[in-house]
Amino acid sequence: MKKLLILGVTLITAFAVRAGAQPQWQPPQIVSKADRSTVEFVVRDSKPVLMDIYRFKDQKTEGKRPVFIYSFGGAWAMGSRVDALCNPLYDHLCEKGWVCVAIDYRLGSARGRDGKPLITPPEGYNAFQYSIDIGVEDLYAATAWLIRHADEYDIDPSKIVISGSSAGAINSMNAEYYICTGHKIAKDNLPAGFNYAGVIPMAGAVYLTGDGDTALRWDSKPCPMCFFHGSADPTVTFDQENGPNRHGFGPKYISQQLFNMDVPYMLYEYSGGDHVMALLPLKWFWNEIDSFLDRIVIGGQDIKVHAVERSGKPRTNENWLDTVRPGQFEAVNRMRRGATH
Repeated sequence: MKKLLILGVTLITAFAVRAGAQPQWQPPQIVSKADRSTVEFVVRDSKPVLMDIYRFKDQKTEGKRPVFIYSFGGAWAMGSRVDALCNPLYDHLCEKGWVCVAIDYRLGSARGRDGKPLITPPEGYNAFQYSIDIGVEDLYAATAWLIRHADEYDIDPSKIVISGSSAGAINSMNAEYYICTGHKIAKDNLPAGFNYAGVIPMAGAVYLTGDGDTALRWDSKPCPMCFFHGSADPTVTFDQENGPNRHGFGPKYISQQLFNMDVPYMLYEYSGGDHVMALLPLKWFWNEIDSFLDRIVIGGQDIKVHAVERSGKPRTNENWLDTVRPGQFEAVNRMRRGATH
């Protein structure tokens, strides 16, 4: 449990402020080329859960627009949909005709100043699994809201892609697995017969906690997937993890299943990279994201790719600050200063 509670925190704390006093935190200033609207898509425990919808309202497109939904990372303990790290990618996709949606979701591992959990799982519910499941439930709620308002936002419900970093990537992976196994959460929150058009997990995996959950058993074919993962990720498994309280299935394991089921996929393995791949694709892998969206999701091509990037000095949590845009530095430290240990 401790290992996964630092999910995202291990990455974020790598961006420690250089020598000297930390600057006073200010809310991030979101600079976006696209038009942004904020909506309440569900109410949980009498509190609204929000999402930001980015699009070019006056943009001329052929047919309805595809949708890209992103879930932030942060160990289910911190984070927010408002994150300057993501906006350049949103702008890029909106320019290509996509609608981008940044969602909030309940943080099942968050704690108050007294150290007590802010959300208590029902009796007998594994706390780690509960954090994932309520995140999935909120992702489904956002998806259902977009489907109901498809005409208003000129979107194509058959072309909804989900993505996320770290905890958000795990939410996305579990969301697809639950659809394909007839999980109650999927049945209760999504229209019958719905499936996503693609999943883009950035350092994600499927995690389960049942005694019999030592393998993934898909009842129906999953949608295409595009994985970004470091082969040396110590936080989210790249291959398979079986412990006494949880079982993890990473992209190396799942991509072999997709191959055997003849499901298109792209796996971008960063050899020697650690959990840094939770954020690197937001800056460095736009071409790969475009290829997946254009060729597989939109074009319907049957492509199966496992690409390995090797470097004499892989970017890791400790050294990738040198590769970050200047504007990202404060956004990352905003999250770091909100971390709880």
